[in-house]
Amino acid sequence: MNSKVKSIIICAVVIICLGVTLLVLTLTGNKDDSSSDISSSVSDSEKTIPLTNDIAENLDKTYVKTVEVKNEKDSFTVNQIKNKTDEWEIKPLHGIEQSSVAYSGMASVITSLSATDIAEENAEDLSKYGLEKASAQFTVTFSDDNNTKRTYLIGDIAPNGDDYYVCEKGKNTVYTVASGELSYFFYTKEDFIALTMLDKPASDDDYPDFIRETITSESLDYDMVIETPDDTLSSMPSAQVMTEPVYAYLDATNSAEITHGIWGLTATSAVAAKPDKKDFKKYGLLNPITKVKLETSDGTYTLYIGDPVYAKDSQGKETTTVESYYTYLDGVSGKDVIFKVSAESLPWVGAEPPDFISSLMTYNAATDLKSVVVDDGKKKTVFKLKAAIDPDAQVVEGEDPEMKLTSVKLNGKELNIDVWKSWYQVLLQCPTTEVYFEEPKTECYLTVSINRNDGGGDVLKFYKDTNRRTIVKLNGKTSYRIKASYVNKLVSDMQRSIEGMKIQTD
Repeated sequence: MNSKVKSIIICAVVIICLGVTLLVLTLTGNKDDSSSDISSSVSDSEKTIPLTNDIAENLDKTYVKTVEVKNEKDSFTVNQIKNKTDEWEIKPLHGIEQSSVAYSGMASVITSLSATDIAEENAEDLSKYGLEKASAQFTVTFSDDNNTKRTYLIGDIAPNGDDYYVCEKGKNTVYTVASGELSYFFYTKEDFIALTMLDKPASDDDYPDFIRETITSESLDYDMVIETPDDTLSSMPSAQVMTEPVYAYLDATNSAEITHGIWGLTATSAVAAKPDKKDFKKYGLLNPITKVKLETSDGTYTLYIGDPVYAKDSQGKETTTVESYYTYLDGVSGKDVIFKVSAESLPWVGAEPPDFISSLMTYNAATDLKSVVVDDGKKKTVFKLKAAIDPDAQVVEGEDPEMKLTSVKLNGKELNIDVWKSWYQVLLQCPTTEVYFEEPKTECYLTVSINRNDGGGDVLKFYKDTNRRTIVKLNGKTSYRIKASYVNKLVSDMQRSIEGMKIQTD
């Protein structure tokens, strides 16, 4: 396994299709394009009423220059980018990556804007439709010689629950318009921000080299550090290892999102563009609950995870379920934004080493070993091993040949290889469920040294903690606390392997 990540997160984009309406304006394309014959495009639905029909009858090649939106949450203007009839922007968001999907969605709505019905012609009292004090309004400026403007007011929801009352400002015909066609006019400017926080590379080979990841959590009094080691073992389950607070191999399945989850990370919504210190404080990002610093060959990214957002029940009251978190990602151009990200997309929150490290303390393959030495302070038991190329294994071009353990000796005596391998499996299964850092107060009562042919290896030292617990130092560093019963089994099974007796490995 190399240091490139496997694909983790799939990003989905939803595009709204509006198909039962008359195309009366052209937003996409350029001014040299031929206009479709607007006057001949008639809706098949008798209830569909185009709201800009008179403009279509008087203008040939007309484009939308701006859309001004005002609602109860925000006011902003969408501007056509100069010399680009199919691209728009909100100028206060300049420098931030904006969503072409959201802009084209708004364009589709405006080009096909129509009513489902007429609620009232010549209405004398617009207030009964919520149009005296509209909940939202939008003004479209066209690119004809007169820079024609049209403003539409959006009022209350109609009794059917599917439509809003709408009228053109200055006129008193009230229409019902499907709510789906009006959703963009209830947006804030942040809703037009692109939600992918860091693009996922197109293929595994395109990922930059993973150097180091540091996870800092307010719930832990230590950092978790993951690195790509200079030398890796062929038997390692992952290309990365944990180096702090303990040295540990990673579980290939559970660690992938931890190590590479930032790539492809996508928010559910943008909350604050170009935030200042007050914004960071408001959303809990000055003192984040979790910080993830990822160092790669392409640069360093730092993800700050702030206050939680709780799910609400059917009555609108907050529950105890965390739905999402406020986040900020530093190190990516065009992402100076506080985002809201779903809790399930943030595996670093609340993570502890046992959640993603391997259940095995060492990964030295038996075929790579020169010896295994067990020292109980009174006696040393030295197992000497030899391996050779397995003649029955399939040869794969470009890969090292598969090895086979051919000899295990104790004091010159040949042991049953299969039985000894069962004991070695017990040794490899030394558990990692509890990381532990306090220096043991007792003397070491058992040492196991695993020595590879290349000069490397691991040393496990066992210290009594309580009657039921044993502390383990891995390569000189206090790392784990395990059940004393495991050590008892390890010692008794070693004697069984010497005698050639079957060993239970489950």
